[in-house]
Amino acid sequence: MLRANSQLKQALGDARVEFLEDAAGAIQRLLPHVQVSKWDESSWEKTHSVWDSSKRTRIRITLAIGKKGERGNGSLTAVVERRRLPGVSGSTGQILDMREFDICKRIVFRTSEILEQSLPGTNPASIKAISDAFDEQVVAQHIVEYHGLTKTPVSSLLDALHTLSEQSYENKALTFGCILESKKKVNKQGALFPGEFLSSKKYKALSDGFRTAYHISPSGEILNLIDLDRFEKQNLTERHYYPDWAEPIAQASRSGRSGIALSRQGDILVFHEGTLRFTYRYGRWQYWNHVHLVRLLSGRTRAQRVPRKILGRVVGAIYRAALDVSFRRSGGLFVILHNRNRLHEVVRTGDAIGDTKRSKEDLSFDAVIQQRTIQSLPRVVVVELASLDGAIVLNNSGRVLAYGAVLQPKKAGRLRAVPKAAGPKLPSGPPTMDWR
Repeated sequence: MLRANSQLKQALGDARVEFLEDAAGAIQRLLPHVQVSKWDESSWEKTHSVWDSSKRTRIRITLAIGKKGERGNGSLTAVVERRRLPGVSGSTGQILDMREFDICKRIVFRTSEILEQSLPGTNPASIKAISDAFDEQVVAQHIVEYHGLTKTPVSSLLDALHTLSEQSYENKALTFGCILESKKKVNKQGALFPGEFLSSKKYKALSDGFRTAYHISPSGEILNLIDLDRFEKQNLTERHYYPDWAEPIAQASRSGRSGIALSRQGDILVFHEGTLRFTYRYGRWQYWNHVHLVRLLSGRTRAQRVPRKILGRVVGAIYRAALDVSFRRSGGLFVILHNRNRLHEVVRTGDAIGDTKRSKEDLSFDAVIQQRTIQSLPRVVVVELASLDGAIVLNNSGRVLAYGAVLQPKKAGRLRAVPKAAGPKLPSGPPTMDWR
């Protein structure tokens, strides 16, 4: 990030340079679908973040090192933009949203603040502790400000959930959920949440995040323990994205509320206005830009004679199923064929629906599936099909051509996988989606 002979590098010292490089990396850790240009060193400028394009495709970030006028201090500037992908053209998929802008801004301001507060020669262990908590501090600040939770102790709540994820109750991993109000004012005065509540065994086990959740006031007091299925229920639409099991807490996160859940696998999920926005999984935080991902996938699957509206529904159904199998840790593989006539060039003989070499049992089940499209199947059914060994193969209109299929392309390069930029590569992570 800094040149070997950089004056800034010499002024900062090894420990602070290591922190700076780690903090700068938070942009791509939290926003896995962006890329950051090379950082340029220049004379001192105030820390700031601005749109560098009228179409909101580029963010220019400037990080001040030290104070103006001090010897050896200066600034670092870089440009953040959508990660470029082969085969994807046009500007639609390159637009950055306001949350991504806010996260970038918070990263550079928080980095500059820490560098200003920590002096050269600061204990490396202290710098390491700051680095370890950096991503979560940025996420907590964003949630507080962007979700309007200015008096809610979000950072303390996330700390408490990390502790809960390492504990059990009656030999079962703990799960948890809470709904945070941003607008509803109350005169109630009591102990603030999480405070000592989550250090007590009985209060840890009262909420599971699936059926029940704590209802928290804007000032951090417990209003109620609610039944999520009956709490001011609002129907979600195709524009809302969430794992299927989390639908109740996603529904409750609308009308100015936010929902936070701890899963049995130790994942932390943050919902706002009916959609999953942040997750903590495999030791890292990530922001989810679902609209960008769906548009990206739709662009890669576009084909003639398939209306864009239908194709959008096909991709949306696959994407939702991908969320479900990912958070269920079961995995899956989806393949979309541009040309159905080439099915047998990709799928092993006997694995396609209706093949003459299918068993009677397979043919009977094929009759159930072959008249359905993936967008008309219930999400839970798609998840079960995806969990079988092998792939679900579809045409562009969503018709299921094979399930549990072994892929044996007759020609090398027949299958083209989604590039890594379409999603972070994590252990047991999201399923892959291939196109031909």
